[in-house]
Amino acid sequence: MLLQPSPASAKSPKRSQKKSSAQATASEISRSAHGWSYVNGEWIHPDGYKFVRNQVLRTTAKPGRTAPEPPGKLALENAQNWTPKAVPSQERAKTDAERKAEEKRKNLEVRPAPQTGTHI
Repeated sequence: MLLQPSPASAKSPKRSQKKSSAQATASEISRSAHGWSYVNGEWIHPDGYKFVRNQVLRTTAKPGRTAPEPPGKLALENAQNWTPKAVPSQERAKTDAERKAEEKRKNLEVRPAPQTGTHI
């Protein structure tokens, strides 16, 4: 007895594996960005490169270093939605008055005198 596949199962719809840009998650975009950040309408790399008109340009990077991989297609398509998660440093968040008060407190802190040597 031979079993033939039914015509309904042979014509099953195939699901598309490709996600649209609206469904792209932040982690997928960050992997596609390859370390680049989209700032003020420009793609900038922390090593001192810019990505302009599909070219990687050296701005402040040292000569002789290899240029980083440009941002991926997913990151380029979602540039307006992509903002890197930069956590401001606690030192940067302090005001000038807070920094001066911290410095004054450290200077007025009692510390033991340094031990310079022994007289035997």
